[in-house]
Amino acid sequence: MAARERLADDPSITFPGFFDDTAVQTDADGGVVELTGALLRAVEVAADDFLGPQDANTLCVDRHESHRYRVVRRQGIIFIRIDEDPRACGLTVPALHSGAQYAIGSDGRILRRLRDGEPDGSLAPTDAGSGIPVPTSEVGRSFEAPDGAVPLPF
Repeated sequence: MAARERLADDPSITFPGFFDDTAVQTDADGGVVELTGALLRAVEVAADDFLGPQDANTLCVDRHESHRYRVVRRQGIIFIRIDEDPRACGLTVPALHSGAQYAIGSDGRILRRLRDGEPDGSLAPTDAGSGIPVPTSEVGRSFEAPDGAVPLPF
């Protein structure tokens, strides 16, 4: 079963603050890191879903190893934050909307996915208040006609 077939978007699942605590760096020399099979599978499922199939022709910015992964395990759910690591490809800044958050169940199913730039359905919209009503005759009207004295911005 492909990762995309396992997706069930549950907006009741809220993502943890992935940057609230200092992360333990797993790529430091001399340190021993032990991952459970469930954790490794969860990262693999999220990476495959986010980045798609990998082969020798996969662009650097789309490769699994060109990303950073933050993992938090809470109440049987493995939360994963994926971010592009621009340095891996000789870049200085990541692309816009180049990350995602995943909630993966203990069975390897995607419980929730939120890509950067997508609206977070778990957040209730805030009421901006009653505002000031605008008469229909004023909607879309420019209040100062351009006279050529000020250049247009485009």
